[in-house]
Amino acid sequence: MTQGHERRMVRRVLWLLAATLAVFSVLIVNGRPLFYFDTMGYYEQGMAALRSLGLLPAPEALASAGGSGATPHTVDGSRSPFYSLLAGLFAAAGAFDLLILFNVGVLVATLWLVAQIVRRLHAPALDPVVLTALAIIAGSLGSLPFYVAYLMPDLMAPVLLIAVAAITAFGREMRPGELLAAFLLASVAIVSHLSHYGIAAAMVPAVALVAVLAGRRRWWLPPLILLAIVAVGYAQQQAFRMVAAKTVKSDVVIQPYITARLIQDGPGYDWLEAHCPDSAIATCKLWDALHISDDPYRLTASHILFETSKRLGSYRLMTPEDQKAVADAQIGFFSDVLKEMPLAVAGALIANTLKQSAMVSVDMTIPTDQIVRRNRVVTETLSGPLLRGRLAEDRRWIDTSVRLHRTYYAAALVLSVILLLGPGLPKGLRVFGVMVLLGVLANAFVCGGISQPANRYGARVIWLVPMLAAMLLYWSARPPTAREKL
Repeated sequence: MTQGHERRMVRRVLWLLAATLAVFSVLIVNGRPLFYFDTMGYYEQGMAALRSLGLLPAPEALASAGGSGATPHTVDGSRSPFYSLLAGLFAAAGAFDLLILFNVGVLVATLWLVAQIVRRLHAPALDPVVLTALAIIAGSLGSLPFYVAYLMPDLMAPVLLIAVAAITAFGREMRPGELLAAFLLASVAIVSHLSHYGIAAAMVPAVALVAVLAGRRRWWLPPLILLAIVAVGYAQQQAFRMVAAKTVKSDVVIQPYITARLIQDGPGYDWLEAHCPDSAIATCKLWDALHISDDPYRLTASHILFETSKRLGSYRLMTPEDQKAVADAQIGFFSDVLKEMPLAVAGALIANTLKQSAMVSVDMTIPTDQIVRRNRVVTETLSGPLLRGRLAEDRRWIDTSVRLHRTYYAAALVLSVILLLGPGLPKGLRVFGVMVLLGVLANAFVCGGISQPANRYGARVIWLVPMLAAMLLYWSARPPTAREKL
């Protein structure tokens, strides 16, 4: 082993050590994993899936209850069947927190794939270890380590965006093995959360347009691969419905997020006011429930969907049959409202997207006492007790972190734009950068415009901006050699 090779190995080890400490910094400081209300939901749905598949014994109370009754049985389709089953398997093994290593492993594999492709296509002298580590460190100065410590599937959203950006930018030059790896990583991401399905679908037109602008040769390949990825997400939903119908004799119902969003924004409420009561319109059942109380807060999307009190609740106070009818009608409801009020709906979507784009606080990753109580049963499935951790003891640091993070993201965005518009950057890297930024907007559109603007959704992907800036800066600091192609 030459002295130069030894120095290179030492440098790589130091970069990897720095990246590891950076990405796990929140987990180290907090002392325990972070979790959310829905962490319990993935646990419960995963354990139920294992029981229905005969891999775990059913509780006696559940077994003796049978499956008869006049009320239709339903399964919540808002959570990912794949991620729930994965959570259930880890929980059954008493290692629920292995979800953290799974999430990080998929993310690192995606970044490593991009670094290898960039080196092969454009810069043989580039070190993929350094590029991957640098990308992780740059992201870790923002929100990334909070989502690494998070027992939720949110880290799969940036994985999807990175994979889609890579396919769009380099797909026409990628080897079959690289295309397969990108497809598989994106497929894992899209089946991990329902919103990822919407994000991928929303990006199809953008991928097609950018692919055409980047060059006519095989322009159809990136959008075709993305359509195949979207098909994987669709196939999961259909398979889930078939399994639920056969194993537990239940219908899969996706919570009416779109309906609740339209009502809170105004167009949905105005449409219902103009058309209800009408027994032929399923959503009119919700209109009636909305007027059990006159409290204005009952019209917020979160209260519509989850509140159970008579003062603020509506959807949850309806019969299971009516809830299913409203949920099943949400796409048709959106179509009806859009036809009658296109400008109002478009305005609401744009406003929510812009609002979501500015929401980057990590506050929703820090558990509250209420979240701890909700998830108490998960404790026995972890390698240690499910506690709030040190970061929850005094939440005043969150305001400071928001200010610092926003300044960091703004500077990173400006730097990324300057580097993308500057000279000497390979076309593939330009396309990759543009698609990463468009992906962040697609996340804001789907999560904020269609669902509910929340800090959790914005912060989970915004760290991609400084990651991109670091990757572009690393390239710019290494002048291309005679062997490197532009």
